[in-house]
Amino acid sequence: MRIVVVSASAPKTLSEIPSSFVYDEVTRVIKHGIEVHVVRNEVGSSGIYNGVYFYDLPRRIDPTVLTQLSQLAKYPLLSLIRGPRGLLSLYIELRYANQIRKVLQTTKPDILHAHFAYAEGWAAYLAKTSSSHKPPLVVTLHGYDILTEPTCNYGIRLYRQYNALVKTVLNNADAIIAPSTAIYREARKIVKNPDRVYLIHNGVDTTKFHPSLNGRKIRDQYNLHSKFVVFTARHHRCVYGLEYLIRSAPMVLKKRNDVVYIIGGDGSLQPHLINLAKALGVEKHIIFTGYIPRDQISHYYAASDVVVVPSLQEGWGLVVTEAMATGKPVIGTKVGGILDQIIDGYNGFLVPPRDPEAIAQKILHFSENPEKIKEMGKRARQLAEEKFDIEIRAKKIVTLYKELLH
Repeated sequence: MRIVVVSASAPKTLSEIPSSFVYDEVTRVIKHGIEVHVVRNEVGSSGIYNGVYFYDLPRRIDPTVLTQLSQLAKYPLLSLIRGPRGLLSLYIELRYANQIRKVLQTTKPDILHAHFAYAEGWAAYLAKTSSSHKPPLVVTLHGYDILTEPTCNYGIRLYRQYNALVKTVLNNADAIIAPSTAIYREARKIVKNPDRVYLIHNGVDTTKFHPSLNGRKIRDQYNLHSKFVVFTARHHRCVYGLEYLIRSAPMVLKKRNDVVYIIGGDGSLQPHLINLAKALGVEKHIIFTGYIPRDQISHYYAASDVVVVPSLQEGWGLVVTEAMATGKPVIGTKVGGILDQIIDGYNGFLVPPRDPEAIAQKILHFSENPEKIKEMGKRARQLAEEKFDIEIRAKKIVTLYKELLH
């Protein structure tokens, strides 16, 4: 079987963070005898990496896109009403669709699989409708393309013109993969045939994220050997609620001065978060690591006592899964895909979003009850092995491919 995967920024190596879930999935799927071709919306060089065929955009402007303007007739009228950068976004969509169409024509895959309804799903839909080769279209939803959080301007569907594109894609897809119950329910609301929506949980490589990993290197690096370590790693954006984790620090440190927060990742809110820590007088207890390569992040989990995921909305929450696989209990908010992973009081705790006091209480509970860390960590690992191993997801996706072909 041959498939074409549409993923704008799919990584070619394990060390890259953006869309790492696509890398994990395709490198596991090829072990089931499937030939995988990935079309990216990145300018670069095409080639074979880790057994996967990658196709990047050429560096030159593609004049053939202008011949595809007839594709505009496929756009819902509302979706063409855009702001000042509207023409540029249309060009980008059509250029990407044109590249996908070329790959469809040359590889003639059995399945066309897009990650995200927009922009990848839309470009894949355009490519399929303009190609002589029309394989079944599978769309995997991930969160931003289906869920919303208006207070943070999170979610493409907050914009009516893009919501129209998402609905068109999903109603023309042969199968829709939802990684969480929250996404599954939302997708079924907006498609005419809800039986085409499949709940297939995300997963991680439980051999790479494992309780046997040694966090000594990280504890040495930051001089943390006598400290209680709270860890999280998120892009520094409003929707991930890092502000509320930082606001929990004064309440925790008032009772335990040996607690250190490690906050991985970067983003536009990082200066604000650093200033917030200073304003609260807790900057000496918070370490902002910046970007952590994906092939190193497992050691940060190993070095931590507990992991906190304070999101305001979450399609899945891969940080939760990785922490669980490493045998760590997780404190997570009661939103989105986090609810699929944390059983309150069993392998971690669920807290309301935007509630630093609740976060502080649970951190203190773990710091004062080390036996709970060990007990819940074991349960977390067991759940990861039984439900959220990447191999389980890969097998279900391969089975879905075969069902579509038959």
